[in-house]
Amino acid sequence: MNKKILGIALIVICIGLSVACYLLLPETVTVQVGFDGRPTNTMPKALAVAIPLVLGIAGGIIFLVDPRGKNTKGLILNIVCIVIMLVSLIVN
Repeated sequence: MNKKILGIALIVICIGLSVACYLLLPETVTVQVGFDGRPTNTMPKALAVAIPLVLGIAGGIIFLVDPRGKNTKGLILNIVCIVIMLVSLIVN
């Protein structure tokens, strides 16, 4: 039961962060920063939000449908996508 609650909660967090990113980020999002602190690569906002959203939801689903409950790859993928969205909000 706890696995289901955790998986669903992480998917909801991923969706909520995606909405926040879409509303708060500028139209061109910095996705890579060089060692000197200047942006080295940018991406349109819709794509920069959609990629971690889709991967985060996929990770949550992989975590939920694992029959043995020992595979944490989906959980790690979901958490990494959440961190990517948080860093994206902080950097931009």
